[in-house]
Amino acid sequence: MIGRHFLRQLRHDRQGSTIIEFAILAPVIFSLMLGVLQVGLHMHAYNAVRSVVTDTARFTTVEYQKDNDLTAEQIESRAIAYAVNPPYGLTIDNLTVLVTQPASTITGTKRFNIEVSYVPQGLLGFIGVGAPTITVNRPVYVAT
Repeated sequence: MIGRHFLRQLRHDRQGSTIIEFAILAPVIFSLMLGVLQVGLHMHAYNAVRSVVTDTARFTTVEYQKDNDLTAEQIESRAIAYAVNPPYGLTIDNLTVLVTQPASTITGTKRFNIEVSYVPQGLLGFIGVGAPTITVNRPVYVAT
């Protein structure tokens, strides 16, 4: 009789069910929270990379207006300086800057192609989701 009463009472007891449900759902909840943070970090990095390319293009244009002839390496180093210093503060290990000088299609101009790639910090590596690479490419034409 005591055994049946105990089993019946145990079957109707719901005190531990909340902790079990939380233990089952906690990884999903935390992954969703980290996913929201990952999207925020990605948007911040995307805006920073776009701004770095814009600032570099502006620098190149202004220097050519002052009759300073720049090389692709000088433009690359300026882009890296913009990227790693405030306000952008990108990680240099995850940053790739490439400045090329293809032939210009406009007479009397020089063309530079500025390409910046960045891999933002990933928060979801523990579930196999990596951060996508951000690449921004912009041509700059300067008068010669």
